[in-house]
This record gives sequence, structure tokens and C-alpha cells, in this order.
Amino acid sequence: MSAEKELLRPIEPHELEDKGNFGKYVWKVVGFFMILLILSYMLTGFTIMGAIAGIFDSEKIEDGYIGSNYGRMIFSPMASKVLTTLYYENEKEFRACVMGEYIEGKYILDTVFLPNIHFQDYDRVISSPCPKGTMLDLHSHPQQHCIFSEVDIKGFDPIEKNTLLTVMCGDGRFIFHK
Repeated sequence: MSAEKELLRPIEPHELEDKGNFGKYVWKVVGFFMILLILSYMLTGFTIMGAIAGIFDSEKIEDGYIGSNYGRMIFSPMASKVLTTLYYENEKEFRACVMGEYIEGKYILDTVFLPNIHFQDYDRVISSPCPKGTMLDLHSHPQQHCIFSEVDIKGFDPIEKNTLLTVMCGDGRFIFHK
């Protein structure tokens, strides 16, 4: 049949039946979700996604203690107050050595020691090492950015057997690593 005859032939009833638009709707839904995914990445960026992930990984002091994967952290009221004050007084990253004892899965934390700072910036701090008896080798990160950097992890040298690398990333919010 020639193309001309095909164009001029009458339409048969079965050709008018709806063959379904399922495929058309599937592609519209897939396209919508792809656009949504791309926009969410472009609008939020890495820093906001990192902050959200960090909030889920970190712990907050409740009634003077934190239950973590490494044990229970029991902060004295004075140690908690000193850390909160340090966090809000420093626009730059700071370092502190939280001292105390480790007894049967519990970190009893009562003293905050500030080592000599050699360099301090908004995203890095270099200081003298923490002394013996340090249970939390702590430094700060910006508000709600509770993820350890590769430098944090690789540079951690525990002072004691149960010393934890700790990041303070908000008022009473911490993340721990051993």
C-alpha cells in the first residue's frame, strides 16, 4: 500500500480505541522525581546535607549525660557549663581536653583542660597534646556540622585506652569516635 493510500484510507473502529497512556504517565512521574532530586541537591548543597547527616549521628546532653555507642558520658554541671561557654565564646574552632575516669562503661567527666593553642582558625586548630587522664579529646565544629573530617580521624592519637575523639557541634551536642 502506498503512503498516499494509507493516509486516505478510512479509520477503523479498533484504531480509535484508547491503547492506554500508562507509559506516558510513568515517564512524567520519573521526570518529576528527577527534577526534584536535582533541585534538592542544587538548592541544599553539600553543607546542608552534611549538617542533616551530622545531626542524626550526634548525641545531645540530656539531664547531664549522653548515652553513646561507647558508653554513658556523665558530665559534671561545671564541665558542661565550661564547654557550652567555650563553644559560644569562640568564633573559631577550639580544642579542649575533658578529663575524668572510665568505670565499667561510664565516662565520669568532671574537668575541662585547655591545651596551649598554636594556631586557631574557623576550620582548624593546632594545639599541644592533651595530658594523661583525658577521656574526651575534643574540638569544635560549626553549629550542627557534626561529621568528622578525614584529618580528624587520621590525626587522632588516643591518650588513654578509652579516650574518645569528640567533636562538639552545638550547645550540648557531641559526636564520638574511638
